Amino acid sequence: MPWTLGVPLLADESLSSWLVRAALRQGCDPLALTGAIWPGWRVWTRDVDRDIPLARLSPLVKASGIPAAKFQQAALRGACERINGHPLSDNRTWPWLLALGTRNRVRHSGQQCCQLCLAQDATPYFRREWRFAWHVGCPLHGVTLIDDCPVCQAPIEPHRLVAEDGHLSQCSRCRFDWRHTACTPISQDTLRFQQIADEVLQANPVILGKKGVTASDWFAATAFLLGVIRRASHRPASALTHTLRSLEIPVTEGLLPVTGLPFELLAVSERSTLLTATQRALDVGLVEIFAAFRKNEVMATALHDPRKPPPMVIRSIMATGTTHQKTPRSGLQKPHQPKSERAVRAAWARLQRRMKTEIP
Repeated sequence: MPWTLGVPLLADESLSSWLVRAALRQGCDPLALTGAIWPGWRVWTRDVDRDIPLARLSPLVKASGIPAAKFQQAALRGACERINGHPLSDNRTWPWLLALGTRNRVRHSGQQCCQLCLAQDATPYFRREWRFAWHVGCPLHGVTLIDDCPVCQAPIEPHRLVAEDGHLSQCSRCRFDWRHTACTPISQDTLRFQQIADEVLQANPVILGKKGVTASDWFAATAFLLGVIRRASHRPASALTHTLRSLEIPVTEGLLPVTGLPFELLAVSERSTLLTATQRALDVGLVEIFAAFRKNEVMATALHDPRKPPPMVIRSIMATGTTHQKTPRSGLQKPHQPKSERAVRAAWARLQRRMKTEIP
């Protein structure tokens, strides 16, 4: 029998947001609600926003009175498989989807929000689009999203709220209400990339380099460009960096996140900076960029990891000119060397990131 207090899915609401709101509406903790719906299934140890398995939908439909189709439409799997062009494994990070970094019920990251959107909501809730890694700002309010508590710097973890909290717009650790914090303006280049990516997700085909490609091709090419920019920022004196700067594509050490983590695990500030540079590269154009690479004799191995070939849409552009190859390295092993300062700083930053989530 459905709950006496119905909780409808709101426009573009994420599944985890709805589950938390449903629990608070029933006057209980999210953990208690999901335990009653799915005894023995630890739903909060997984990324429920991706999807709810078909076998688990029946008790949820029965309890909520909401058709299964609406829950499936709210899930992110369909959009993410369109972005990647193939089915996705449950046990791996999904490209372009923020990773939660789950350890039991504790999260390292993955949730973000706009304080002004929450402030204007009659009932605060989290949007599906806030889970996409290219979403770093709010186009409605022109501000940067937040991905941790401005007061205690804890990750945003709505599922760890309790019945007494009443709403989602507060920190589950220090209980600070995010609706009362100052906002940071978002870069227009970053916001432009975000809006283009949103349009690409809905279009088929899309235009890239004056030719029609699929949405998955566009996202693959953009991810490749983003990787090239990260590699260049690690090599400030290289021909790659010189070429990008000559095209007025910003490449500085500030573009290289100190943790060295994948894009889907980076903080919103780091993703915003990288997306600004990526949008400048898209403005220049792929054909023009690779022509400049050939002119400056940028090695193909400087653009990507040789163990991971570039996407087909990039390979077709690279094949239109001469590819400069680097002389193969000797098979002799180098003697043991101390780790570089950058490697030590990256390890320390990752340790600090883990420690932040474990503070009681």
